[in-house]
Amino acid sequence: MSLIAPLRILAKAQHEGERVLAPCSICYNTLKRANFILKEDEETLDIINEHLEESYDGNETVLHPLEFFRDNAQLVKSKVKKNLKELKVGCYYGCLLLRPDNEIKFDDPEKPTIFETFVSMIGATPIDFPLKVECCGSYLVVNSPDAAVEASYKLLRNAQGNGADVIVTSCPLCHYNLDALQGKIKKAHPEFKEIPVFYFSQLLAIALGVEKQNLGLEQNKVSPNEILKEYDLL
Repeated sequence: MSLIAPLRILAKAQHEGERVLAPCSICYNTLKRANFILKEDEETLDIINEHLEESYDGNETVLHPLEFFRDNAQLVKSKVKKNLKELKVGCYYGCLLLRPDNEIKFDDPEKPTIFETFVSMIGATPIDFPLKVECCGSYLVVNSPDAAVEASYKLLRNAQGNGADVIVTSCPLCHYNLDALQGKIKKAHPEFKEIPVFYFSQLLAIALGVEKQNLGLEQNKVSPNEILKEYDLL
């Protein structure tokens, strides 16, 4: 049953072209894993196709924007208008971009570099930190919020300790945990200093010179305005 919705999406996308772009890590993981199973299990593919009255052949390519940027580096670099060099960015991958490795095949699951490549591409300074591939607490925020608070706290402190001014992610749930939970983190750990968390598209838009009112920064719980003004990016 879990393959029905992904196959329907992949089938509709295949009518439009050979690739489907998934800017959300959770969606990317779901579509990529489903596509892997459908390619490996012809019987299951046939059953779901018949049930949905679709004709998906399993050959759609599921692509994440970071892969697109990597493969079109010169195009991206040619569009950059602002100097982000002074901005030190902690690249947070989380779980779903990288695992399970045999199905996702996105990057090295323990030592990935594709996010750092993207950050360098748009002119900022990527910061590596050991916990960049660890879980932020994920859906524990629903039924065990304290566990999510502690997991996010450790990640943010680790990034700060390695010199990051801001964090960037491509997972909406990770963004929520790392950004919106900072008020609760502060209550549990009074010494904690807030750090802005960007969705990757926001950071890209800043580099491309998109007007402030179109950046969606008002949606960020921890305002990035101060650090952006410090580096003359607003």
